[in-house]
Amino acid sequence: MKFTSFLVAAMLVFSSCEKEDDTIVNDPVNNTPSFTWKIDGNNFSDNSPLVSINPSDVLTINASDNSVDIRLIIYDFSSKVNDSEVQFGILGINNAFVTQNDVVHPETDNGKLTFSEIGESKLSGTFNFTSHETTNWNIVTVTDGQFSNITY
Repeated sequence: MKFTSFLVAAMLVFSSCEKEDDTIVNDPVNNTPSFTWKIDGNNFSDNSPLVSINPSDVLTINASDNSVDIRLIIYDFSSKVNDSEVQFGILGINNAFVTQNDVVHPETDNGKLTFSEIGESKLSGTFNFTSHETTNWNIVTVTDGQFSNITY
């Protein structure tokens, strides 16, 4: 009888315990905006890129790391969803530009951008492209481009 009473009491104690919620809400580390890229193996970053959408539905992202500026231009932004891939270059109307040491490389040769996440006000994704300047046709290759939680 004592054993049965003990079992009933133990079941009441353990069944009435509330499960702990181990979900992390608003993890500040993962919500920090970042924008990074490489040129010739050198790392560049901007943790506060300027992002805008004009009335013609064109998304523009401007990032700068002092000596290097990048501009990504995406047309028809409202049609993009998570995992949308955007082609840069001759076949696409979307463009990516680099200004390095005051030399502008405005002609996009090729590349792509993939939106891994398009939230109500935040964007994340990856990109790479090549562009050249129009005088001597010097080419700049941007690799390993990533952006995360940038506000638009």
